[in-house]
Amino acid sequence: MRRVSRQMLGALLALASLAAVGEEKIVDFAADIAISGDGALTVTETIVVQAEGANIKRGILRDFPTAYTDRAGNAVRVPFEVIAVRRDGAAEPYALEALANGVRIRIGRADLLLDRGEHRYEIEYRTARQLGFFAAHDELYWNVTGNGWTFAIDRASARVRLPQPVPAARLSAEAYTGPSGARGADYTARVVDGGAEYETTRRLPPHHGLTVVLAFPKGVVAAPSTLERAGWFVRDNVGAGVALAGVLAVWAFLYWRWDRIGRDPKPGPRFPRYDPPSSMSAAAVRFVDKMSFDSRCFAAALLGLGARGYLKIHQNGDGFTLERTGRDVAFGTGEKAMADKLFGGSDVASLQKQYDPSVAAAQKELSDALEHHYADVLFKRNRTPLVLAGFGAMATVAGAIVLRSSVPVVIATAIVLGASLLLFAYLLSAYTQQGRRLKDEIDGLRLYLGVAEGDALARLQNPRLTPEEFAGKLPYALALGVEKTWADRFAAVLGTAAIAQAVSHYYLGSGTDSLADVGSLASSLGDLGATASAAASPPGSDSGSGGGGSSGGGGGGGGGSGW
Repeated sequence: MRRVSRQMLGALLALASLAAVGEEKIVDFAADIAISGDGALTVTETIVVQAEGANIKRGILRDFPTAYTDRAGNAVRVPFEVIAVRRDGAAEPYALEALANGVRIRIGRADLLLDRGEHRYEIEYRTARQLGFFAAHDELYWNVTGNGWTFAIDRASARVRLPQPVPAARLSAEAYTGPSGARGADYTARVVDGGAEYETTRRLPPHHGLTVVLAFPKGVVAAPSTLERAGWFVRDNVGAGVALAGVLAVWAFLYWRWDRIGRDPKPGPRFPRYDPPSSMSAAAVRFVDKMSFDSRCFAAALLGLGARGYLKIHQNGDGFTLERTGRDVAFGTGEKAMADKLFGGSDVASLQKQYDPSVAAAQKELSDALEHHYADVLFKRNRTPLVLAGFGAMATVAGAIVLRSSVPVVIATAIVLGASLLLFAYLLSAYTQQGRRLKDEIDGLRLYLGVAEGDALARLQNPRLTPEEFAGKLPYALALGVEKTWADRFAAVLGTAAIAQAVSHYYLGSGTDSLADVGSLASSLGDLGATASAAASPPGSDSGSGGGGSSGGGGGGGGGSGW
């Protein structure tokens, strides 16, 4: 019994200790809002707090939003100027701190702790561009307390004063209470000549607030002119203006450079050519045609070496096995170095849909050789304008961020500039005169390899529909992306079995009948390119009147805490 009594006594002492600390809260929040004839507001907030040394140690924080976004997504920035800050009737030190969407007033001194008990803070400030000007009326839609307070508010009130007397019958007052977005009605409102008074009827928990609306006749406050609105828009959206100017400048620069150095020479006459350009491998044909290296260049090189008897390609499931035959053949540009990297000291190599450093090294050897032999001679990539435009794009996005543009503006600017750089990376590449002549030959070869219609076939002077012709030109058909059309043509004349037999000395599919139709052959060749790619890739502004508002809406607002 004695032990129980001691436990109860301890609990009672603990509760007494907690009760002694008390609750930190806002005892009273009263705002006096004076509207001037030019639309500016002078606001005096009287905030009585109960400080217990927990969160309110040195003073309070008052946050005020100054950055908004209108219905069209444009930035709106309202002015805000602190006139005076007082605590318990005497001037109190304060500091202004920038927030993402406004200003924080840090009231108090870091080296001075407050006495426990009530403290009365008065914050006087001036702001503007807070009124709504509508067709039939004007109004103040004002978040008195803000919904960001971390303390409860026992009582909140507001008094709004117009710049001139207006009969109460011509005024309309309403308010909203609760969390942001709520339309609570725990308040009383009284219209008086020249203004209105509002007061809450229930305690506001943390993050709940009071928002008031006063609608008054037009002409009481001078509405901003069109010129004033235009000036505000420009100042508010400097970041968006910089972004737009930057985008236009990058476009203009890139177009100018494309017009000067990125236009291709005019193509020559188009007609079918039955043979590839002299001494050019299938990989080289694709490289020059695309002005870049890709996995199909590598696949075309392997198929070309197979057609010349250097290796055999066996498809097994999702991968391929490559086997050297030992025969001496003529190599195209970069093909010997590629083969040496691929096979190393062995006569067998594997090509699977997973990263293989030997395959990556082989592709790099081929790519480097083709780049060295053909780039700058047959075409110019003209990368210098892209580099300069890239710096301009980065400066534009950085400027938009520094000037506090809205997130959608920054994202849209980055996307547009990125897409522009990608587009002009393609457009700025241009053939030389020599390269244009060679490209004409490649286009003629594509015409021959890609002919599918009967009438067009009949017009060819020398169709040469033989198994040898099919097998020898298949690497070029793969390089130019017309392998299925090429195979379809020969299958219609020679039969599917014959064309499968024609390539059997260097290309064997998986299974005995895997190449029993043209579709499987074309698909298998596509798999060769896809596998080559995988093997070389490492892992890796609204009205608040008429019931259209809510708590937290309108101007003003913010919140606060202690420190």
